[in-house]
Amino acid sequence: MEKQCIKPMHCFSFLIIFRYNRKMSASQSNPFILGFYGHSGVGKTYLIRHIVSRLTAEKQHVAVVKISNQSINLDTEGKDTYLYGQAGAETVVFSSTNETTFLLKKALSTRQIVDRLLQQSSYDFIFVEGALEEWIPKIRLGDIDLRPNTLSTYDGNFEDLYQKIRQNKLE
Repeated sequence: MEKQCIKPMHCFSFLIIFRYNRKMSASQSNPFILGFYGHSGVGKTYLIRHIVSRLTAEKQHVAVVKISNQSINLDTEGKDTYLYGQAGAETVVFSSTNETTFLLKKALSTRQIVDRLLQQSSYDFIFVEGALEEWIPKIRLGDIDLRPNTLSTYDGNFEDLYQKIRQNKLE
C-alpha cells in the first residue's frame, strides 16, 4: 500500500526540491540551498553575513542571492556599462583587477539564477535573501507572514542555526 501524504503541499514541496536536487546532482555539485526572509531591518543580511563568514573560514564555497521586490539598478547612468545596456546589449560584463560583474538586462527567477551560478562554479551552499519561490526551503526572521516551505522561524540562537545548516550539508 502506498503511503499517503497528510499535508499534500508539504509532499509537493519535498518532491519539487528532490527532483530539482536530483537534476542538479546529475551534472554538477549539489549545494545546500536555503532561503531567508523577513521584514526590512530584521537582520537578514547580518545573519547571512555571519553564516557566510563562518562557512568560508571552513573553506566552504558559498554564493548568496539577494532578491528585492523593488525596481533597483546597480548600473550607473552615464557609465560605459550603462550605455552598452541602453544600446541594447542583453548582458554587459565589467571586469576590473579585483572583481567581475555580470549585468543581465532582464529579471530572472531564482531557479534561473541558481542554474546560472552552478554553470559558473561549484558551491557547497547557496543562500537566498528574500526567498519567495516555493521550492526553496526557508528560515523566517521576525513576524512576517509564513511563506511556503518555511522550515522554522529564527529564534536568535545563531550557534544552533549554524550547526543545523552544517548538519544538513553534511548528511
